[in-house]
Amino acid sequence: MADKTFFGRLRTLFSTNTIVRRVGKNKLRVIDVNKAQATNSLATNRLVDRYNKLHGTTANMTYNQYQTFQTQRITLFTDYESMDEDSIISSALDIYADESTMQNEYGEVLSIKCDDAEIQDLLHNLFYDVLNIEFNLWPWIRSMCKYGDMYLKLDITEKLGITNVTPISTYEMIREEGTDEDHPEYVKFTHDISMGGNVQTAKTEYENYEIAHFRLLSDSNFLPYGKSMLEGARKNWKQLTLMEDAMMIHRIMRAPEKRVFKIDIGNIPPAEVDNYMQKVINKMKKVPYVDPQTGQYNLKFNMQNMMEDYYMPIRGGQSGTEIDTLSGMEFGGIDDVEYLRNRMFAALKIPKAFLGYDETTEGKATLAAEDVRFARTIERLQRIVLSELTKLAIVHLYAQGYTDEKLAGFKLDLTNSSIIYQQEKVSL
Repeated sequence: MADKTFFGRLRTLFSTNTIVRRVGKNKLRVIDVNKAQATNSLATNRLVDRYNKLHGTTANMTYNQYQTFQTQRITLFTDYESMDEDSIISSALDIYADESTMQNEYGEVLSIKCDDAEIQDLLHNLFYDVLNIEFNLWPWIRSMCKYGDMYLKLDITEKLGITNVTPISTYEMIREEGTDEDHPEYVKFTHDISMGGNVQTAKTEYENYEIAHFRLLSDSNFLPYGKSMLEGARKNWKQLTLMEDAMMIHRIMRAPEKRVFKIDIGNIPPAEVDNYMQKVINKMKKVPYVDPQTGQYNLKFNMQNMMEDYYMPIRGGQSGTEIDTLSGMEFGGIDDVEYLRNRMFAALKIPKAFLGYDETTEGKATLAAEDVRFARTIERLQRIVLSELTKLAIVHLYAQGYTDEKLAGFKLDLTNSSIIYQQEKVSL
């Protein structure tokens, strides 16, 4: 017998991933809440295996979604955490979130368009009063760009709708598809806290309507998960880190200049030259640092290897005592650092001027105004976010009792960050 309860009907609604409503005499409105149309029924087993071939360590790695695929994801997340500590990468993630959540001329982050005033008021209450989207959307988008995925647990109450959302760590969520033979496109989520280190807690399974999954669908090899915006820059970031470390070591160890003391030893017998040179060195040598509290020599860091000078005895009729300066080695690898940094900027798709590396650019009104291509990147991120916000709105309206064309009769928009980009579209 079919489940006629509220959550049973909600499960049925989201079991096909697409919601179709007639909005006119001969018009249909189709909302693809999980973007299933774009991924060809989500037949991902072969593609996930390709992912393992790309990122696996052994050639004959057998496919096991829980053991191998999840382990590879955790390895990538560890790299993303390290990348987020880098000043350039961290600023890039902030810029993605800043540009995607700009306010429009009415001071709204999210604009809601609907012919029905009652529906518009309901959705405005959901996004601005319940979800507090003006403050929460920024960290959601930043987390999605960092990991490629972002999960929200929805608290749903019949006749009230969504009452709260709770972000869930990307480390602990597993998305499973194709587990129901009757509904091939059925999706469920598993919250496995043991992946975060707590092995005593059991897994929790969630239905598709209980989780909002923001994911960057840019590479089919990463399905059913998203691909991080940082993935393209991961290799270049590692190379740049190694090059910067080598530059710092070279600067510290090789940069100090030293002096060459050429001491004229005259007619001193060869057997006494060493003693004479030692006397000269002891007289000219720097006084070692003595700790005033203990009276001990402070040998924690011996600067002598960098500050030590060369003393060379010379002999000859025309020779006299000389002091020459031996210059430190000049580092010529800064061009390599610039090259790797430019490649990393290319992967991040952010103009250099707004990360402080191009001082010649004028008119820095907005980031995307300098580079329309970046505005297209931001628009792509906003489309992904809007698809999941639409899913939230549908769940909320369905819980309120709407099942007809009103369930799909609204449109959400985020503000594009580039005025120049909008002017170009208007002129075209």
